[in-house]
Amino acid sequence: MIISRAEINSAVAAYRTVKRKAANGAAAPAAADSYERSDAATSLGAFWAAATAEPFYRHGVVAELGRRISEGQYFVPAEQIVEKLLGRLIVAAAF
Repeated sequence: MIISRAEINSAVAAYRTVKRKAANGAAAPAAADSYERSDAATSLGAFWAAATAEPFYRHGVVAELGRRISEGQYFVPAEQIVEKLLGRLIVAAAF
């Protein structure tokens, strides 16, 4: 969905009008709008909560790598580094 500049300006103007009326002592419009969450939205919310509950990395592996790096015991062969760099260059060149 693309929101045009005119739609943005219209929404901002409506907001300013309401704020101006409220500042002048006029009663703000009654909040008559409401929503009800659908079953799909509820299940999507539950999925999102479950997916973000756990970290995206393994703490034990990260801690072990950090220890090895700090002690100078971590080694990556140059061939693997070159392969990664070239792979990323190829992907970047494709886009």
